[in-house]
Amino acid sequence: MTTRPTKAMPTATAEHGADPDFDTVYDRAAFGSAKWANQWDEFSPRVRGEDLLSLWTADMDFRAPTTVIDRLRAAADHGIYGYTLRDPEHFRIVQNWFTVRHGWTPPVETLLPAPAIMSSVAAILRTFTAPGDGVIVQSPVYSPNFEAITGNHRRLLVNRLRLIDNRYEFDLDNLAELAASGAKVLLLCNPHNPSGRSWTADELLAVNDICARHDLLVISDEIHCDIRLNGRPHVAYASISSDAARRAFICTAPTKTFNLAGLPSATLSVADPSLRSELLNAMRASFMINAHYFGRLALETAYTTGGPWLDRLTDYLKGNVAFVHEFVQERLPEITPMPPDASFLVWLEARELDARVGGLHQFLVDRAAVNLYDGRVYGPGGEGYVRLNVGCPRKVLTEALERIDRALSR
Repeated sequence: MTTRPTKAMPTATAEHGADPDFDTVYDRAAFGSAKWANQWDEFSPRVRGEDLLSLWTADMDFRAPTTVIDRLRAAADHGIYGYTLRDPEHFRIVQNWFTVRHGWTPPVETLLPAPAIMSSVAAILRTFTAPGDGVIVQSPVYSPNFEAITGNHRRLLVNRLRLIDNRYEFDLDNLAELAASGAKVLLLCNPHNPSGRSWTADELLAVNDICARHDLLVISDEIHCDIRLNGRPHVAYASISSDAARRAFICTAPTKTFNLAGLPSATLSVADPSLRSELLNAMRASFMINAHYFGRLALETAYTTGGPWLDRLTDYLKGNVAFVHEFVQERLPEITPMPPDASFLVWLEARELDARVGGLHQFLVDRAAVNLYDGRVYGPGGEGYVRLNVGCPRKVLTEALERIDRALSR
């Protein structure tokens, strides 16, 4: 049976009361979904295939919390969409979310408004580095990091992660070598995308020791921190020591957590007053601080009312991750999932299979009609991997895995 997203409409219960369950399948095509168009933007090539199941880019196929939907509906009905502000309460809401969920309380005065994380990363690089300066990434890693560095004429330095027993660890010796080579910034993915690895306080302290020794700034992308899939807590980079906080730019947003990527609104925490002032001036000069009318409201509502929804979502995603592991173990022996600590992404190792079929990503598009993310886009170490987005109804996930099984059994 083919489980293609149908044009199901939200039920009355979903719209006007309890949150919908996560098993409902919705047709997203009518609203310009990049995920289901299989095309990242207007300038990128489209992944082509008939009846593709799209489990690639990192947004989920779930409706946002009902409280957020209701707030945005009221704002839409108001009908006046003028310039809007983030008042002091906005930043107290952000602070409280991280205090309650992660035990980290960033002082309100350290918080800066931002339109989105990657535009903020680019702004930080342009403000505190010069063309030709070295910026370190730890690959395989979220692919826009490469573009943010090279597209702004900075020198890309790759500190490849070590794969130990199907889990990533930092290569601290290589990090120290790169830091000594004239690097200015470490771009850290915390938790790590694509693997979902949550770095421990001890691991981050070891990284910070190297950064302190070589006077590196640290941009810590923590967008995937909220969805906790096991007992491993999120450790904000700025929480590990006062020195780490002094050199860090902590980048956060609710967009992955609550499936709000189309309503951009982010927050930066910059503890050092001089760095914060210089960055704010640069962002003002780039007109980056005006609040998005709906994005601001979505952030505030999600952070104040979305906790119970997030807890239910997390339980559902845990079930999806467990299902993937069980299915793969029983029916796809050439694929090995890496257990994620956080988020809704599963990193699948299939190096021998990739070599056998001449590229697993394209094979799955052509033969299984399933579009996953090719691990090669994540840089050195991503070859022979694919990234699976499990932020979808289980029936969609089930059919995708069954399609893969059938394609590999032919």
